[in-house]
Amino acid sequence: MEKFEKIKSLGRGAQGSVILVKRKSDGSRFVLKRMFIEDQAPEDQAEVMNEIKVLASLAHPNIIGYYGSFIEDGVLNVVMEYADNGSLFQLIQKCRQPFSEEQVLSFFAQLLLSLEHLHNKKILHRDLKTKNVFVTKKGQIKLGDFGLSKVLGSQTSFAHSAVGTPYYLSPELCEGHPYNQKSDIWAVGCIMYELTTFKHAFDATNLPALVMSIVQGKYNPISHQYSEELRSAIEMCLQKNPGSRPSIESLLEMPFIKRQVEREQMKWESLKGDDPTKPYFSSGVVETPLSNRQGGSPGGQASAQVILSEVEEELQFEKLVVRMRQNLDISDKVLNRIPYFKTFRGSHCVDYLVNHLNLHNREDAVSAAQRWMDVGVFYHVNRNDVFEDGDALYRFKEDEVGSILNMKMPKHTKQKSSVDIDQELRSRLSNLVSRYTAETRTGTIVDYEGLALSQEFKDFTVFVCELQTFDMSELSFSERVTFFINIYNALILHGFVVLGPPTTLCQRLHFYNHTCYRIGKQVYALNDIEHGILRGNQKPHISFRRVFSSIDPRVKNAIVVWDPRIYFCLVRGTKSCPKLKIYNPEELDEMLNQATREFCSKHISYQTTSKSANPLSSKATVQIMLHAIFDWYRDDFGSSEGHLLKWLLPFLPNTRQKTLLAAIDNESFTIRYSSFDWGLNKKQVMAPPMSMAFNSMPRPQSVEHAYSYDEERMSLSSASGKRPPPGVSPPPCPPPGGLSKDGVPLPPGTPPFRPQRPVTKRL
Repeated sequence: MEKFEKIKSLGRGAQGSVILVKRKSDGSRFVLKRMFIEDQAPEDQAEVMNEIKVLASLAHPNIIGYYGSFIEDGVLNVVMEYADNGSLFQLIQKCRQPFSEEQVLSFFAQLLLSLEHLHNKKILHRDLKTKNVFVTKKGQIKLGDFGLSKVLGSQTSFAHSAVGTPYYLSPELCEGHPYNQKSDIWAVGCIMYELTTFKHAFDATNLPALVMSIVQGKYNPISHQYSEELRSAIEMCLQKNPGSRPSIESLLEMPFIKRQVEREQMKWESLKGDDPTKPYFSSGVVETPLSNRQGGSPGGQASAQVILSEVEEELQFEKLVVRMRQNLDISDKVLNRIPYFKTFRGSHCVDYLVNHLNLHNREDAVSAAQRWMDVGVFYHVNRNDVFEDGDALYRFKEDEVGSILNMKMPKHTKQKSSVDIDQELRSRLSNLVSRYTAETRTGTIVDYEGLALSQEFKDFTVFVCELQTFDMSELSFSERVTFFINIYNALILHGFVVLGPPTTLCQRLHFYNHTCYRIGKQVYALNDIEHGILRGNQKPHISFRRVFSSIDPRVKNAIVVWDPRIYFCLVRGTKSCPKLKIYNPEELDEMLNQATREFCSKHISYQTTSKSANPLSSKATVQIMLHAIFDWYRDDFGSSEGHLLKWLLPFLPNTRQKTLLAAIDNESFTIRYSSFDWGLNKKQVMAPPMSMAFNSMPRPQSVEHAYSYDEERMSLSSASGKRPPPGVSPPPCPPPGGLSKDGVPLPPGTPPFRPQRPVTKRL
């Protein structure tokens, strides 16, 4: 049995984590693609087995080698060749000057040779991009990541599933037409264009605009520093009509490419003797800092930070949480004579972490638990922010019953179509927004008090019960996007009025994870809508895992291609949020652009290092201030800060565009991110005069009429069923001597002035 030692994590692939390892017997390096197959849906397991099947059938110097696979502790490990110079994407990012024609031709020829081998075996790659083309330090191209590859049957030469990376999708895929090998040729053209220009052939800030650009747009010409032959070949690959694109064979027959192919084959033939004999592994063990510590091996002295970094890799962390929930004493408990359901004690959690992870001391375990509590894995039942190694009670997110706000009236029969419910939602929400919100210089403010007491809000709480019979399949793509944007903003308003706004980190985590609507047969919390649906099931900010597991039925509603403009539509009820609007499917694209322009104009600013410096000068350094959202989710806007700024440019005024574009071209900019303002976007209500406040406020007659804080529900409520408006605090105690007729405080012992109470009529 082979032993491998983990060197580092390389990232996440289509189905699992990817790590770099070395074989302990000789130090040879390999890449392991790992997937916890026992936790995956059958279709995901089939996709991985498809990749193994494809890899095993290929043997070519320009294709990543397959060295076998084995299962260890429920984890499928696929052993693959390691390309030691990263991907073409990384190579382009590092490059500070254009590639020479010789380099580009070398990459072009090798890429065509690898594709020829695939196509001869009736295999389409279907996800060609610079991130899936790897390079060795000797300059050898290695085509990899066959998770989306399609093996064509003998009856047809077409595949119909439209998958792939948006920048490299061919026009026929964008239009939903069937495709064959010519779609891979289009992707080759996109890659070669990127190598010669350092830009995508077709680019846009959102998916609809990108599709339009691919189908109808034109790309900028390639620099004349490259030969006419090379430019012409790339242009042929980028023909809109797939019938006009050349085949692999015709490209390889072009004289200048044919000569390059001969040079490449001679080069690799001379180096063939340097390559070790290809191994094959059918079993193995992967040693990591965590496994070494648990096994008590001599190499098990890694620090707690290294151990936690390994544990917090996404799939590993999922497995840890499952085991913790299986081994901790999770049951109904009583603390200070108050019962709490499905909880565990802090000390038991620390015991488990120390023993299972073999941490050096309990302080390390407390630190880890605090870290996981801060990202919402579990929480203190009384919403305390500090994890304690003692009798304090905690509850896992999975064991919490959310506050489902639309179950006031259970609905079992469908009375309206989903399209009608969607339209009525927009109408009712528009009415609430127009009556109880206002736009100010600082943003949208909401009259939560007026909203809470209004008949319109009461009618709205009855209407949202209709969502219980909602069928998502009845909506178009645009209707589904606008529905979830509007329902998110509606749920924020509903939750703030009924439950009260959260004020601490712990309360915010609980509020966004557990404030829910039932939509159809599924329950959706705020984080489920934002990160699970609208962001295509990506990890939330500072979280270690996705909100939906691979077998969650809600995954099918996730938006496959994330559009970052949606960030500027979601209103979290804070001062840092965008304007509150109602989004219509017919105007979705323009409304997203408008929301993004308004947000960027308000939250993006810059200044030069010297007041006298011309911001367009190459000597001026521009300091750019961006909103915190761009820091939280920077990967959603591009792979670098330069890409982030280029994404923002179309949404800025022309003067700012010119300055930032010059700073990007000169690489003379720095970026700072502002902090997020969690202050409530609440309309300020003027307090009444003190005398009126004291004398008009009804005094509680008994404990039953006094307001109390319900720790389990995090809401302000009363035993009599009454609830004060959000944000209203109990009145201050009157002065000891009471008040005069004019409302002036009197010394102790003076009888206060008491005006006659007005006669009120009960409605």
